[in-house]
Amino acid sequence: MASTTARAGRPVGPATAADTARTWVVLAAAVLQAVAGSLGGSGVFGEDQRVLSDRYPSLITPATVAFSIWGLIYVALLVYAVYQSLPGQRSRPVHRATGWLFVVSAACNAGWIVVFSQEFLGTAQLLIVALLVTLALTLRRLAAFPADGVADRALLHGPLAFYAGWVSLATVAGFSVTLTYWGLPLGPVTAAVLLLVGVVAAGLATRRTTAALPYAATAAWALFWVAVESGSAGTVPVAVVAAAGVVAVVVAAVLRAREGLRPAFG
Repeated sequence: MASTTARAGRPVGPATAADTARTWVVLAAAVLQAVAGSLGGSGVFGEDQRVLSDRYPSLITPATVAFSIWGLIYVALLVYAVYQSLPGQRSRPVHRATGWLFVVSAACNAGWIVVFSQEFLGTAQLLIVALLVTLALTLRRLAAFPADGVADRALLHGPLAFYAGWVSLATVAGFSVTLTYWGLPLGPVTAAVLLLVGVVAAGLATRRTTAALPYAATAAWALFWVAVESGSAGTVPVAVVAAAGVVAVVVAAVLRAREGLRPAFG
């Protein structure tokens, strides 16, 4: 019974001092990255992120409107942070397994914003890769704990997958921008190949995560606006890959959802 309860992610005893400390650090981390994102986007402690992206143009950077998704991501993560802080949540094994990873991801995100705004794009790329790896590990650990009801799906699995879907494609776009910064801009075919790698990775991740629809929502959002931007610029290979990617990710999400929210790893 104890092992079944632990696997379901339900509380296995009263919250410890370590649980309480982790809870507050997660809350603080969620607030920190939201504030950093707001200030970084406004150029308060460096150049505006969009200005820098325009300075180092990439064929797979999505249209400007795509970046508005960050607001929803930060709200979703704040909701998650509040949820894991509730008294009945603090001692759950699922939070013990993922809470500190979230803190690491928040530190990577905030650090990326600051470093990118200071135009250290190489270092920024390392940070966003670290962010993606941390989120991938978080989703893998989440897969060991099936969602315990609607609240878990909406307030735990959903927000983290929603975040990871966007970061998956942002990492690819960021790499293209970094190459331009290094004086190695990609041509249409090479950019399309790089984007295809990102699409394949996003499709595989969608098939593996326990929250396929939220993950696919932000991944498809990014790809849609890449298709719009590249299409308007006449970059046909990139537009075709991005449009096909939207379809592929959506289909992968539907197939995964039909399988149910069972563990995808094992």
